[in-house]
Amino acid sequence: MPTKKEIINIIENVGLWDRKSIEAALEEQEKTGQPLKEIFQNRGMLPFGEVSPSFYFQLGIVQRELPPREIPQEVLNIIPPKIARTHRVIPWEIRGDTLVMVSDDPINILAADYFKKVIENENIKNVEIIITFPEEINQLIEKYFGQEEMEDLTQMLQEASSATIDLDVGGGPEVTEEDEETLALQAPVVKIVNLIFVEALRRRASDIHLEPLEKKFRVRFRIDGVLYEIVSPPKRIEKAVIARIKLMAKMDLAEKRLPQDGRIMLDIGGRPIDFRVSTLPGIYGESVVLRILDKTRMLISLEQLGFLEDDLEKWNTLLKYSGGLVLVTGPTGSGKTTTLYASLQKLNTPDRKLMTVEEPVEYQIPGINQTPVNPDIGLTFANVLRAFLRQSPDVILVGEIRDRETADIALRAALTGHLVFSTLHTNDAPSAITRLIDLGMPPFLVASSVQGVMAQRLVRVLCPYCKEKIEPDEEMKRILKIKDGEEVNICRPKGCNECNFTGYHGRIGIFEIFIMNDELRELTLKRVSAAELREAAKRAGMRLMIEDGFEKVKRGITTLDEVYAVVGEGD
Repeated sequence: MPTKKEIINIIENVGLWDRKSIEAALEEQEKTGQPLKEIFQNRGMLPFGEVSPSFYFQLGIVQRELPPREIPQEVLNIIPPKIARTHRVIPWEIRGDTLVMVSDDPINILAADYFKKVIENENIKNVEIIITFPEEINQLIEKYFGQEEMEDLTQMLQEASSATIDLDVGGGPEVTEEDEETLALQAPVVKIVNLIFVEALRRRASDIHLEPLEKKFRVRFRIDGVLYEIVSPPKRIEKAVIARIKLMAKMDLAEKRLPQDGRIMLDIGGRPIDFRVSTLPGIYGESVVLRILDKTRMLISLEQLGFLEDDLEKWNTLLKYSGGLVLVTGPTGSGKTTTLYASLQKLNTPDRKLMTVEEPVEYQIPGINQTPVNPDIGLTFANVLRAFLRQSPDVILVGEIRDRETADIALRAALTGHLVFSTLHTNDAPSAITRLIDLGMPPFLVASSVQGVMAQRLVRVLCPYCKEKIEPDEEMKRILKIKDGEEVNICRPKGCNECNFTGYHGRIGIFEIFIMNDELRELTLKRVSAAELREAAKRAGMRLMIEDGFEKVKRGITTLDEVYAVVGEGD
């Protein structure tokens, strides 16, 4: 890894910046303690956002993947937690009188002298900085300094209980929009909201719920599909916190009688985060829900979704069709959009034109034409889909089939040589066929257009750091159909720091994949029930969702209770 002096020489040689500009930026950091990257950006020396890979190349820096290891506490204590989080540097190890630190920001190599001055160890004389990937730094910050962030949150909320926030704006029952904005801009309120956002990301939350109750202002995070209450702000600042979020989401601060929707886009720790905000009037105040869309985590591959080997092969076979309708079904929050995006990424090659119509466009995928619907101006799923057919696409994604018109256009597009993906809200895969017919689609059109349907749910994954292997009892052997001599790896949750003592860390899908064959097409033409289609599909090799879940229980991925919680015990 190049030294500070070598990097400055390289910078001068390639004409990036002059030595005087670099020294001025370093002097500013000495005075302010601000991250050097931010100083360079504010001075116009670096663009805002992530550092380009070409910049690493110009400086002769190679990003390294860190080996798995536990960092001793005495090493972590060398750098104050606030410095580590603000500057994205982690103490890694001590080599003699040299402290080795890791960072995802190459500019930090220039700041080595600054870090030497903030080190809380008189035996450290030198600092060496290794550059790694942002994902590595995110994990290390969450693992070793996340608790300090939670302590900061608790302390800030305690400070908010004191008389530091002027809540006596307006002077009467009617609070104007100007009054609301005054509340929202007060520094303690801004810090509280920012800390709630950071804590939600640290805990891998998918939603933030702010709920005014009669005597309490409750804040909850949805983590792996389950709501957990956190340290909540005092009831007296409820109005100020909600006003701050509405201001950030560009909502009407004075409107409290009607629901509102908004959006907040932030860069937190180098990660672009999109918050979808919804407010709803209630008897004790406005309830606010923020859905967190982390673009760095959403776009994953099919292999990461949790398919068993044979199901992944079946799904990949469906993706190879040149035409037809492929459906993903399940309730809200079951991962349908994630599955479809992963599928589109696999199909996103230069020789194909991919187009999507969504409400809203949750994540932008390079190389794909994405259109958000806007019913207020007549831009509906059906109208956009009709226009798509004049754009000569190869693959089309319709966010959801909700009505007869959209279903009709999607089926006819599939019949005329387009590969069409969409979603439906049904309990299982075979029910999608009867649902389309119930929408008024002719059975012959459904039978000839639909290539396959996948139903899915999300189950929590056992924490790999603390799960405990158990021996199944006779009842569990009967339920899971464990044969004599069959090797299984059934585990139970325990709880540790890595999973916030829940016993679970993350979620994966459980699936059932219904692939049309001649028998199923004949049954569709006869308008048989979903139950009859289900039995025929099972004869053709379809594994039910609950059976897929059982297999993942036997492999130590999840638990029987989790499978029953999302699928039920009726199958």
